[in-house]
Amino acid sequence: MRQHSADRATPRTGRGHGKGHGKGGGRRHRLFDYGELRLLILMMIEEQPRHGYELIKLIESRFDGSYSPSPGVIYPTLSWLEDMGYVRISPDGAGRKCSEITPEGVAFLTANRAAGAELLTRKPPMGREGAPAEILAAMDRLKAALRARFGAAAQDATEVARVAEQIATLADQLAAAPSASPEAEPAVLIRHRYETRRRDLTVREARYLTPHMIRVVLEGEDLHDFVSLGADDHIKLFLPGTGTEPEMRDYTPRAYDTEARTLTLDFAVHDAGPATAWAMAAQPGDSLSIGGPRGSSVIAPVFDWYLLIGDETALPAIGRKVEELGVGVEAITLVAVPEPADQQPFDSAAQVTAHWVHRPVQRASDPAPLIAALADIALPAGKGFVFIAAEAAVARALKSEILARGHRKDWMKAAGYWIDGQVAASDKSLD
Repeated sequence: MRQHSADRATPRTGRGHGKGHGKGGGRRHRLFDYGELRLLILMMIEEQPRHGYELIKLIESRFDGSYSPSPGVIYPTLSWLEDMGYVRISPDGAGRKCSEITPEGVAFLTANRAAGAELLTRKPPMGREGAPAEILAAMDRLKAALRARFGAAAQDATEVARVAEQIATLADQLAAAPSASPEAEPAVLIRHRYETRRRDLTVREARYLTPHMIRVVLEGEDLHDFVSLGADDHIKLFLPGTGTEPEMRDYTPRAYDTEARTLTLDFAVHDAGPATAWAMAAQPGDSLSIGGPRGSSVIAPVFDWYLLIGDETALPAIGRKVEELGVGVEAITLVAVPEPADQQPFDSAAQVTAHWVHRPVQRASDPAPLIAALADIALPAGKGFVFIAAEAAVARALKSEILARGHRKDWMKAAGYWIDGQVAASDKSLD
């Protein structure tokens, strides 16, 4: 990973994955969106470990032949489930790759059991209503040609397989092609909702990660079914208050391990609020209650590159996202921190270029240093997603800079993690 320090003179501080060649249509010609297909496949793997080809046949059988996903859909989906830690893929006795569900995958299914049950009852709408006349005519010509070519009793298996593959390839190409209408494109942000409950945890470890960042590792049996799919998810911390009611603050899960029953939180030391004060005084054995996350907003894995911009409060989300990215993806980070010692290294399979801006904590609400550094960063070619999180006014200014470059608004997420001059305030969506 390459890192660049931009110590400025200024002292300021899915959808579409469910494509397949089924009979009839689906919602926008797809029976399942990104998240739904992953959930369906994971449910089938929970029943027993399965191979990719076996899953294709099982889905076709479960939906009476009305839906049959191609290998080009199944295998990337399995890779995503493995990357998220929901399945474990390993060779079986015959050398074929077999997917087996993990405890984290079971926890995810438990949180989404109702949605999964609905998928098993879904049927594609039949008929030709709404299709353009030109497409219907072409479909009729194809059907007639197939009947003429393969209507005889005896068939050449090789020829049948060749033609079937041609039709399947065309179907995949059409499903993957960009739509002329932005409204018909696959969803970029895949949303998941969870049932929330309070979890009572204790501190396993607390230490300064950098001069302005404290890392606290929590533990407890209540984490056995904890789920957080989005790198910028937020949980609620219930902290001791001055009155009878607790103080509540939002924090990003930096990492978690359901098997080890641990949850890692990073606290930026930039104010004297209750969360910072608690983290500075935290000792092994101390108690902390949390709630959430209520849901996740997961970026669909369809981008060639990511630009992640923020201040120290966004470092947990940025670090987690960078570490989740896989081989073949480019990531550029631009983060403002108080001093060089506050820079953090990230382990990632992606190609990562890190840019750092140094400014005092007292100037964290000034967008000028980050905007100046951003001017030196060229956006790569290809399809890219931009994530921005900082003080609300700073995030809003950075978003305007990116939009001014012609970047698509729907390929961006900007959030104000805090608002200068306001206590416990945020603006998580700057749309």
